[in-house]
Amino acid sequence: MSLHSKRRGLLAAVLPLVMACGSEGTSPRDTVPLPVAPGAAGAGAAGAGSEPPAGWQPSEALEAGTPVALHGQLRVEGGLLVDQAGVPVQLKGVSTMWLNWEQSYASSKDALRWLRDNWGLSVIRAAMGVEPPGAYLTNPTQMANNVRTVVRNAIELGVYVIIDWHDHNAHLHPDKAMEYFGQAADEFGAFPNVLYETYNEPERVTWADVVKPYHEAVTASLRTHDPDSVIILGTPQWSQLVNNAADDPVSGTNLMYTVHFYSCDHRAALRAQAQYARDRQVPIFVTEWGATRADGGLDPNGMVCADEAQLWHDFMNEQGISWTAWKLDDCADLSCLLRTAAPRVGGWEDEWLNGHASFVRARMQE
Repeated sequence: MSLHSKRRGLLAAVLPLVMACGSEGTSPRDTVPLPVAPGAAGAGAAGAGSEPPAGWQPSEALEAGTPVALHGQLRVEGGLLVDQAGVPVQLKGVSTMWLNWEQSYASSKDALRWLRDNWGLSVIRAAMGVEPPGAYLTNPTQMANNVRTVVRNAIELGVYVIIDWHDHNAHLHPDKAMEYFGQAADEFGAFPNVLYETYNEPERVTWADVVKPYHEAVTASLRTHDPDSVIILGTPQWSQLVNNAADDPVSGTNLMYTVHFYSCDHRAALRAQAQYARDRQVPIFVTEWGATRADGGLDPNGMVCADEAQLWHDFMNEQGISWTAWKLDDCADLSCLLRTAAPRVGGWEDEWLNGHASFVRARMQE
């Protein structure tokens, strides 16, 4: 029996109780038992590498009404993301900034709680930088710790979390990705909160010869540590050519593909490619998007293309596609959700919102 099978049995027992509790964002929340990770206090013996680092233990109870309490372990079925009961689920949330460049907001448990309770966030993406100076390739311990903080906060708050290998050239160092994901899965794979994104944005490389073989190797390695959590696969040309994957998908279960869009530049033609994939029941999770130019809205005097972004959201809602918006940070970029020096702990009313943030908030609250 897999770790996830054991976990599902526990959640199946508590899920009916959870569904009868208050809606997301209510206070106070009831609690339900939280699955115990291997190696944590009260768990039985676990395999090598699964012992959580000293100093952290998961909460003994999961808050009722939180996304994970409501939906439990996710899986892919019929081209859709579904919850433990087999009901289609659409997650909505935000991505952190590259964690080698920003940790303050990303690491704030209070901020994540505020986003959950006030914006309706159900998922956060932990974007671990890989290649830049000081990122994973040169500073693996610190980067793993940065991701670890985001994941622990998500587990404690009952939200989903995507562990993102935020890399543009992952195929050049697949051994590093396999090593990292093995460690991350040993530590967190028994929790229903966790999804993996194994290649953020392949650039101008081919699907058949470069990207697909990378995914095959990394997913096979990851599956030896975590047999059934959802894995999200990047596609060529900055995760736009999902049609390539639709014509030649990776074999396996609980696999999804990502499409990234920035609505000022990526319009009907890219949506048509995503529709092509959906017509073939290819499961999509939009792990990064903005209502800005494709550079993330570097020009603070530039455009927020909300009308075109709404067309994307109409499409995602129709197809039940989950998403995380770029990015939880305070800067002048129009894709930064917060104004400079916004409070670290949340409480972000209109005066603290920047760029496309009001549009993101509105779509998350729907």
